[in-house]
Amino acid sequence: MSTHDIFKREIISRPISEALPFSPAVGCGPLVFVSGLVGRNHETGEICKNDIRAQTLQAMHNIVRQLEQAGTTLESALKATIYLTDVKLFADMNAAYVSCFSGAMPARTCVEVSALPDPDALLEIEMIACRT
Repeated sequence: MSTHDIFKREIISRPISEALPFSPAVGCGPLVFVSGLVGRNHETGEICKNDIRAQTLQAMHNIVRQLEQAGTTLESALKATIYLTDVKLFADMNAAYVSCFSGAMPARTCVEVSALPDPDALLEIEMIACRT
């Protein structure tokens, strides 16, 4: 098997709308890259406006679903990047985020941004994980 075959790009999931120009999750060899996801429930389309804890938990739930489709779990997360619309929300976001993990935490970057594409989103989280 060649290196090219081992590191072939695999589209793990497709966006919920054809109008969205990205793949929610892409695999490459042992790695899984999950696009930035917000705290919107994909079944209902609802988001808990002005509730950073609820949005964090829903975003993490959305990430877990993508990781499961890729054949891995949150315990194999290597790196997270969190985009917050207001850094004052950090403590509440962090408490909800930490509650999603049972073991060692992945590396993480958290930055404040002026806005997100979803006007109701207070945060967006992207993740890189390893398939176990």
